Amino acid sequence: MTANLNRRHLLATAGAGVFSAILASKGFAQNTQLPPVPPPEQWAKSPSLDFVSLSPDGNHIAYIKEDAGTKFLYEYNIIDNKFQTFNLGKAKIAGLFWIDAIHLVVSTLATAKEDAFSGGRSTFQIVSIYNLQTQTITIPFSQIDGFKSFVTGGLHVITQDGRKQLTAASYPVNFDESQCLYSFDLDKELKFNLLDRAPWGTRKWVLTPQGDMLARSVFYNKSSTWVLQYRKNNAWKDIYTVKSDLDFPSLIGLARDGTSLIVYKPGGGDEDGRYYEVSPEGVFSSPLPIEGPDAGPVFDPKTFRMCGYRNYDGWSHYHYDDPLMQDLVKKAQVAMDGYRMSIADYADDPRKMIIYSEGDDDSGTYYFIDFATGKTITIGLAYPDIPVEWISAKKAIKYKASDGLEIEAYLTLPPNREAKNLPLVVIPHGGPVARDGLGYDPEAQAYASRGYAVLQPNYRGSDGYGDAFIVAGYGQWGKKMQTDLSDGVRYLTGQGMADPKRVCIVGASYGGYAALAGVTLDPGVYNCAVDVAGLSNLRTFLEWSRDYDSGQKSTSYNVWKRRFGDDSNLDSASPIKNIGNVTVPILIVHGKDDTVVPFDQSTTMVSALKAAGKDVTFVQYDHTDHWETNEAARVDMYKTIVAFIEKHNPPV
Repeated sequence: MTANLNRRHLLATAGAGVFSAILASKGFAQNTQLPPVPPPEQWAKSPSLDFVSLSPDGNHIAYIKEDAGTKFLYEYNIIDNKFQTFNLGKAKIAGLFWIDAIHLVVSTLATAKEDAFSGGRSTFQIVSIYNLQTQTITIPFSQIDGFKSFVTGGLHVITQDGRKQLTAASYPVNFDESQCLYSFDLDKELKFNLLDRAPWGTRKWVLTPQGDMLARSVFYNKSSTWVLQYRKNNAWKDIYTVKSDLDFPSLIGLARDGTSLIVYKPGGGDEDGRYYEVSPEGVFSSPLPIEGPDAGPVFDPKTFRMCGYRNYDGWSHYHYDDPLMQDLVKKAQVAMDGYRMSIADYADDPRKMIIYSEGDDDSGTYYFIDFATGKTITIGLAYPDIPVEWISAKKAIKYKASDGLEIEAYLTLPPNREAKNLPLVVIPHGGPVARDGLGYDPEAQAYASRGYAVLQPNYRGSDGYGDAFIVAGYGQWGKKMQTDLSDGVRYLTGQGMADPKRVCIVGASYGGYAALAGVTLDPGVYNCAVDVAGLSNLRTFLEWSRDYDSGQKSTSYNVWKRRFGDDSNLDSASPIKNIGNVTVPILIVHGKDDTVVPFDQSTTMVSALKAAGKDVTFVQYDHTDHWETNEAARVDMYKTIVAFIEKHNPPV
């Protein structure tokens, strides 16, 4: 029966499925007339369904939908063919997962100032447990004296006495330099039990599926010491210690044998970091054969043990130890033949899974497949209102930077237009230790639909190309990291694909900095620049990131200081110190709920540009964070940016 499980068959038969009202089977439309170009706001809308998750028994599907800024939690019972919904209001959704067939966890983000903690406003995670039978909601820590309702980590689903429980960690608000891990019994009105009162700097716990604590990692900021501890005879024992302000290991999870640990040790210089198994006595194995770009272990949700690894070369690829899982990956790839595919979730019986696919004519589609029975459900499209005719293909390209370093980038060309002498939009990603890939990108698609070629370079300092490539970006803000972008422009113009007189740069976070730097530190390349929540002054940002707790500098401070380089580079690489070079219009956008880049990084830049008589437009949004989770603000932002680009870097 699995022979019929292919994507064309799934779409063709979707009308008979229970989700037919959601699905628009547009990939096989017969209408030859080109539909109108979607307006910018259409590309900016939130996915029609997101955070798609499958219950452990494989009988329930949950996902998030958004309508005019209001979020809704949908639960679909596959057996009974029934829906139920919860109105989540304006919540900022961060995650969704099942505890059992009755209980769902929804993770949300909130921005606030907490008096017990130093610094300004922070973004907190709040976890809510939804009981689908009683239609009630409970929030861990809200009922424990001395705690607020936010969660700092430690989320696990464990089984004790035959009942599922949720574990979660949080800080007491009296700031007693501890972090507490609790378990919450779902069958007893969320009765709670303290599992561990750990040091404040605890980074991670490793538990068994039964909730037994095996290990934890702690970073002591005052002494710059990272400690790996193992639980023996109801006491914590230090089994490995490293002193370092930076580049300390990371506790990842439980090893295959169920007692050893998986630990990542960073590399140095040209040597990449590697993963190791560590015994309860602290003995490290040889490096594990986890290979490929941006690779890391994956863990079985039932046993918590490492069960394979993932690598990412622009799209994720999974390699499982279990022959059944590896066979299911191959079957899923066959089912989605011709499309990029990933496993979004799977049940305790992994033959029941949710698959996500996308491609040159698909902005993203979710499917439920039971490989044991052949049952299939097309759950729906992520962006059903985007006509397939306006979805642009994205491809990887490579070019040489001016010093010979090879740079990989992703190029999206406008549909229905010859790839010759095109206007160009350059989008440097944020991070900067991050990367772009092949995945569907609404922003790049929005610009391409308006007639622009879109270049997304993975400049030096990006993740996914080895530690040496990241190190190559240290001290290169405004220098080689910047010219890596303009070298990409020169490559495309040299190929005859882009018009050197019609180039714009648009970016957010580090990309916003790069947009400002493009017209202050590398002038003459771009007709205009759009900065969304980017840095303008490296020196003031570095001081902002400093942690004065006990007079010590925070890990964050040390990370940024290394990335920026010598103090002498702070002013020379700061756009606000080089405003005299600006000769083109600049649009600056920032949300007031941003807790990653201070809002005044934008306001001071705007004031300085205006004082210098430069052409600058400033748009600010209330209730908008660094990740642009506010749909209404994001829609307005897309409209504003597209109008700005089309005015100053016209597509024709």
